[in-house]
Amino acid sequence: MHHLRAWQAIPGVQIVALANRTRSRAEALAREFAVDDSRVYEDYRLLLTQERLDFVDIATAPQIHREQVLAAAEHGVHVLCQKPVATSLDMAREMIQACEVAKVRFVVNENWRWRRWYRELKARLDAGEIGTPRYARFSMHNDGVLPVAGGASPELLTRQAYTAQMPKLIVYEWGIHLVDVMRYLFGDVERVYARMSRISPLVHGEDMALVVLEFRSAVTGVIDISWGSYIPNEKRLVRGNLDPFIVEGDQGTLELDPYQDDSVILTTADHTERWSAHLAQSPAEEYQESYTQTHRHFIQCLRSGEPAENEARDNLQTFAVTLAAYASAEQRRVIAVEELYRDC
Repeated sequence: MHHLRAWQAIPGVQIVALANRTRSRAEALAREFAVDDSRVYEDYRLLLTQERLDFVDIATAPQIHREQVLAAAEHGVHVLCQKPVATSLDMAREMIQACEVAKVRFVVNENWRWRRWYRELKARLDAGEIGTPRYARFSMHNDGVLPVAGGASPELLTRQAYTAQMPKLIVYEWGIHLVDVMRYLFGDVERVYARMSRISPLVHGEDMALVVLEFRSAVTGVIDISWGSYIPNEKRLVRGNLDPFIVEGDQGTLELDPYQDDSVILTTADHTERWSAHLAQSPAEEYQESYTQTHRHFIQCLRSGEPAENEARDNLQTFAVTLAAYASAEQRRVIAVEELYRDC
């Protein structure tokens, strides 16, 4: 839904066809987004054969990305693909190579880096407002996959039912966004250490993780996340609330605080400054806006020929860091990303 709203908001872009294995779902979306019923498909392969397309937006589960990306490349169609891009690095490399051979663009839909507050953080870090960054932490725990009183399914498992069976869960689905944001802010990661556990009986994969990232820029990054924690109501956030994030430098600190009116806080030796991250937009509008900005960047790059920030070949390091976290948790040791990423 957020993807389609984003395309609607971009001048010169038209949604011409939809594919979904559940035809009734595709037909409902077609009605909402003014797509003719004759251009609704249950089989994406038929869509690629029948339609003349400039690009496809693949918003499906990771395990079927490979076949869909390879099919798009075979038809000479540019690709924007949902994260995580694949289920293994070898598979991701195969997809990238196929698109390069076919001379089509392959971009990964990592939209968190386009959230307004991360763009602002990047600008302020680049301007040296807190000196040289040394430490960054994202920390948020919620009850996203815990059983609900009365027997109802948790919201995440209702919205994305396939996640309940995923052997890799919170880092693969959520943490990968945070890895990409930190790479956007601080550059490449050299080493990873992680611990993971599972609390909820409703999921197969981990729902709690602590990941420590050592950046080439000498920043230490910490990702502390959980979907298996009981929390008080005042700690509940909605989509589009600010992300609880802090960056400490040798001359100051920048903090995103969702619990104080979605404030951005800059603290240095001689002053503290606070302002709203949302300006005039609601959290829901902010959440949608990151999709729109990601899609707009993709279109601008298709038109100009310039490389996208989130080209699949660059995103391969984000994916490698994410998989390194799993290797670290399994082997109980620090993993050098180079071990996984030698020829990426």
